[in-house]
Amino acid sequence: MKKWSPFLIGALALIALSACSESGKTGLSKVFSFPDITSETKEEGRSFSNAEVRRMFIDQPYLASGDYFMKRNPEKESTFFIEVFADAGSKAKAEANEQEKRLARLEEAVFKKEKEAKSKSAAPAEAPPLKKPAEYRMKIGFIVDYKAISIKDGESFLRTAREVTTSRGLLYVDHQTIKEVLSKTDCLEKRDLACVSSISGIYPGVRFLNVVEILSVPSGSKQQKAKARISIVDTGLNYRYPSLEVEMPVQTESNRQEFMKLVAEKLVDIALEKKGIMPWFCHAFSQESQNRWFISAGSASGLQEGDILKVIPSGKIVNAPTGTPAGWVPGDAKGTVKVERIVNEELAIVSLVSGNPPSLEDYLIP
Repeated sequence: MKKWSPFLIGALALIALSACSESGKTGLSKVFSFPDITSETKEEGRSFSNAEVRRMFIDQPYLASGDYFMKRNPEKESTFFIEVFADAGSKAKAEANEQEKRLARLEEAVFKKEKEAKSKSAAPAEAPPLKKPAEYRMKIGFIVDYKAISIKDGESFLRTAREVTTSRGLLYVDHQTIKEVLSKTDCLEKRDLACVSSISGIYPGVRFLNVVEILSVPSGSKQQKAKARISIVDTGLNYRYPSLEVEMPVQTESNRQEFMKLVAEKLVDIALEKKGIMPWFCHAFSQESQNRWFISAGSASGLQEGDILKVIPSGKIVNAPTGTPAGWVPGDAKGTVKVERIVNEELAIVSLVSGNPPSLEDYLIP
């Protein structure tokens, strides 16, 4: 039997339709119709109905391909589709898992950013670092009564006093400097301690003046007694503290040096203990021009250009029950000055900013 091609079947169908129409014209009453198309491989049990043929050629003509009429194996087809669906399912599952991982990473990143933003906003803003207040260094002066003290003992003590004073962060003013300032006066000849302390307080600006009145440090190998007596004056308060008197047995050079150091350390301790009674100050001692003055402090004291100092004419001492100074209350400021220039470690120039200009006795206080 010859094999019918799809195209031949279609042609026969068109001829049949044409014949039907011709039979109508010639009076034929019998209607012509095709039986169901059946595949030639009966053993496969697969046939195509008129409805399927119409769907393939009329409703969906793209199905009329040679592949559609090829031999078909239901088992192979079903296996093929199972494999296809299995592969598709595995692929879809893998893609879904990958998508879940991507979403998890994205959520973790978003959560981390939100957490950081919250912690950042919740944390208190860092305050700007506070500017450390200026530390002004106090001056301690030493003067020796060489009429009663040997030059050897006096010079040895001044060297020790310098070492101790500077090691404690204070400024040392030596005997020669104070003597030069007082050389135009008769304060030393008169042994006027008030005069000496008042002038040295204005310039070179000594806060605590130590006047060595007695200093005896015997030499030799025989044990002897060393003695010292020093008057201590706070030039800011114009107050004289009880004299420091020290005695100590000495026999060797090491003992003598130990005695000198003991006296110097005790004087520095007293100064540090009493310095807080009133604030740091300096004085204007010379007028440089109409609106500028030299003051008895410079870079060594901690002054800087631009510092503002109040001009205080006086103050009130507050005494403890024993009568010793416990505090000092400054009076009202009469003006302010500004540090315009640092001349050197011990000298600066100020200019008037407001109020009245400073005089010799006025305190210049930061």
